Amino acid sequence: MGEGYHTWVKNRPTLGILLLIFIATGSTPQTTPYTRTPFKHVVIIMMENHSFDNIFGVYPLDNNTVNNPIARAIEKPSNLLGLTVGLNLTPVQGYSTPDPVEGRQTYLRDWDQGKMDGFRANSGVQAMTYYTSKQLALEWDLAELFAIGDEYFSAYMGPTTPNRLMSLAGYTPVSGDYGPPPYIPFNQTIFAELDNYGVSWGYYVQGYDGTPYPLNYLYGAKSLNVGGVADFERELSNGTLPPVSWVMPVGGGESEFDQHPPYNVTAGELWLMGVVDHVMESRYWSNTVVFITYDEGGGYYDSIPPTTLDGSLLGFRVPFIVVSAYTKEGYVSHTLLNHCSLLAFIDYNWGLPPLNRCVGESNIPLDVFYFQQSRPPIVLNNSSVFPVPPQIPFDALPYSRSGSTSTNLGSMGVTPWVGRDKPVYPIAGEVLGLGAFLTLISTLIIVGRLRRGARGAGMIAWGSRSKAPRVSKSSVERVDHHMRLKHAGSQGDTRWWEMCVNPLGAVGG
Repeated sequence: MGEGYHTWVKNRPTLGILLLIFIATGSTPQTTPYTRTPFKHVVIIMMENHSFDNIFGVYPLDNNTVNNPIARAIEKPSNLLGLTVGLNLTPVQGYSTPDPVEGRQTYLRDWDQGKMDGFRANSGVQAMTYYTSKQLALEWDLAELFAIGDEYFSAYMGPTTPNRLMSLAGYTPVSGDYGPPPYIPFNQTIFAELDNYGVSWGYYVQGYDGTPYPLNYLYGAKSLNVGGVADFERELSNGTLPPVSWVMPVGGGESEFDQHPPYNVTAGELWLMGVVDHVMESRYWSNTVVFITYDEGGGYYDSIPPTTLDGSLLGFRVPFIVVSAYTKEGYVSHTLLNHCSLLAFIDYNWGLPPLNRCVGESNIPLDVFYFQQSRPPIVLNNSSVFPVPPQIPFDALPYSRSGSTSTNLGSMGVTPWVGRDKPVYPIAGEVLGLGAFLTLISTLIIVGRLRRGARGAGMIAWGSRSKAPRVSKSSVERVDHHMRLKHAGSQGDTRWWEMCVNPLGAVGG
């Protein structure tokens, strides 16, 4: 996400948003509805701004520098990073890079109509760096011991905000890191759908200090079940974990653990492993799946051009790791996925209709699971190195080491829960109403002055040929300035009017 994203507009009472902060420290254990899979709990973790190739481009052999029989036996993702001129290994002692240039227009130039050759010129030389197991051993260990997806794309060709909104509502009213407004009506989000069907949920952020980003983009919520990461850990211990949880390193008052450059990626990795280990060590391990991904590529190079979904161009590939007792070991999924696929899994698991059309047409990550046999937890310590011994010898696994599926709710003929996505602009209404009021007052004042002048001097009459005085444009200009500039994004190439020009449509027309 771009510079300045920690500052957001607080929801005001005039917007009709009442936040009921719910922390379940004293609540009773949840009654979980029926599920189609053994999973009664879903945990979603979304880190920040790294492409698939930036983290897993040379997995699992580190360009053949890892001379280890376990590593050689690990299934390699397809479409591995091609080490051509211009790509640079992040030094072993280095755990961060400068932030590549971000933004929708920059990313479209990086993409270059699918040629994927614009990263260095547009996102910068730091876009051409990549990490190895020397820096991210724990994430590589999770990939080895569980499953990764090498065809998982961010849902929108743009920066953080639109992608995080896509991950919660299946659409975005913004194309960059600006706003709100516009807002997403709460009843068009996965939260409202879960509420409607009696499936409880919680949203937990590091450094919780009030309405977390990006939930400040939601309008009309009667309650938001939000809290801090410590509350999530407490609910794991107390047996009060809701069926669906989002655990985020970003959105509260702290962000140094989200791996957004130039933050230290190791600090974020340790935070991530802390959350995963808490799940593994809890009573919920046997019926919980943890989905780990990244919001967007952050300007880092990736070798695979994104495809389109329902006529809209997806964003760049990002890492995707699936951790659970039923996840296939050392598995690589080639299923085409995006952020809406996680919403599709939630809807599928609890037998709900797809939230909207994007969710209905997104594939569900099901091929990563082997439900015939569960596995015990594997708690990794902070000193773990890559690779670690597998739980089951790779040659004894009862399933293929890679595969794909094309299962989606749309193919099942289920009508989406939200028929039409439509953002709201409550602040615009307030400002325009204020502008109209100021214009009316200005007009009345001018008319009064004109009449007084006509009575006193007899020089101005409504029927005369004298030029009628014009109402000052200042109030209109103030409204226009407010709408155009106050909510402009911090990204250099993000323009306020992009949201009005087919923000979800296919690119290239």
